[in-house]
Amino acid sequence: METKIGKNNENIKIGICLSLLGGFLDSYSYILKGNVFANAQTGNVVLIFIALANREFNKSVKYLIPVVTFAVGIFISELLKTKRNLRSHIRLKMILILEAVLIACIAFFGKNYSNHAVNCVISFIAAVQVANFDRIDNSPIATTMITGNLKSGMIQLSQYIHTKNRDCLYSFIKYMIVICNFGIGVIIGCVSIRLYSEYSILVCEIFLISTYITIEEDKTGLP
Repeated sequence: METKIGKNNENIKIGICLSLLGGFLDSYSYILKGNVFANAQTGNVVLIFIALANREFNKSVKYLIPVVTFAVGIFISELLKTKRNLRSHIRLKMILILEAVLIACIAFFGKNYSNHAVNCVISFIAAVQVANFDRIDNSPIATTMITGNLKSGMIQLSQYIHTKNRDCLYSFIKYMIVICNFGIGVIIGCVSIRLYSEYSILVCEIFLISTYITIEEDKTGLP
């Protein structure tokens, strides 16, 4: 029988908290850090090849760095998953602590560095989050971007209409909840930025603490 420890990263409450965080980070990087969406890398890849086409090689390297940073975050996360002596809930809590520390560094030291450097850190945060918290109730999901969620949600809705399977309807609702909370995270980010500017990113610590508490509660009674 599957233990709850394997389900820690699949809790809908965690999906809600982390999608709020994902939306907040995108609004933060866009409004304060050069109109960039740092969570996903498609735009950076496009900009790399536009720069190459225009023979702007220095600019292509600039856009390559956050892509590499994101890739490193995914790679490190996958290495941690292979550590058999590292229990799931411990790994997930380590990731949350790492995110919390990096977010605090952005808040207090981000002004001393370029927007590009800060966006690279945000890209790394997004990578470790999307790699470690990638499922809800056995459904693949992303808490830092919505394109895949929108596609999967529409597939589930289509299947429900065709089969009347309530599991498909439930999955569709889950995807819509995550998408809506991502949008709410953007709104919270916009309001917080108006009030607190650079320090507004500390609001994200609330989402991380809530996620940490949920994981801590879920592991109760487990070895």
